Amino acid sequence: QLYYAVCADVETPPTRIASGEVGLGVLLILIGAITGQRILLAVLGLVGLAFLAVGIVTHVQERRPLPLARLLAVSYPDFERRFLGGAHAYDGLVDAPPPPPAAITVVVCDRAATAAVMHANSERLGGVAVAIAAQLPDGLARWRVIVLHDCDPAGCALPADLRDRGADVADAGINPAELMGRRLQMIEGAPARLPRDLSGHLSTAETDWLRSGKRLELGTETPEQLVARVHAAVAPETPPS
Repeated sequence: QLYYAVCADVETPPTRIASGEVGLGVLLILIGAITGQRILLAVLGLVGLAFLAVGIVTHVQERRPLPLARLLAVSYPDFERRFLGGAHAYDGLVDAPPPPPAAITVVVCDRAATAAVMHANSERLGGVAVAIAAQLPDGLARWRVIVLHDCDPAGCALPADLRDRGADVADAGINPAELMGRRLQMIEGAPARLPRDLSGHLSTAETDWLRSGKRLELGTETPEQLVARVHAAVAPETPPS
């Protein structure tokens, strides 16, 4: 989350220069016309027309929609090496969560970093245990599992895997359906393979999105947003007052 917050903080909106180029072109033409000298008018007129043409082309380019994948200022390995290693220390960074107790209801995360954030916010979860998938036993019968996962092939397959192990699963993670058409800090890579058949869990458009190589990590969301995901997943089971 710190990584994505830093990338978002240093991200700058695109600068629009078309109006300046058009304005400069018009100004040069007017100056040439005011001078009344043919040579100067011809020179400034040609330069002005060039700026007008460039400005029009730039305006067309600036009207194009921005790509949905927002560029990240630095790769995560570089960020980790430059800002998290060595003598760098920051107050407030959370540690990895302890192994889960013998619980029936548990928030399961696909990443240790996500589990650490949720463990640090356990009071907001009402004391529900937090774990990563690797810490769970093989048999999960009678377990109520709330899954928090990235939007990538492995993460989106986790709810299906836990259902196969007998758990009652509530999917609170990021799935492709909620991302389509939105401009986010997505990572784009080579086309990916799904670890299992997800046709019974996701639509064809969603599985195609995962195969395209795009992915979005939960680290792009704040702890408050992650807690809200868990609350939304358990809300249907909350008895009316």
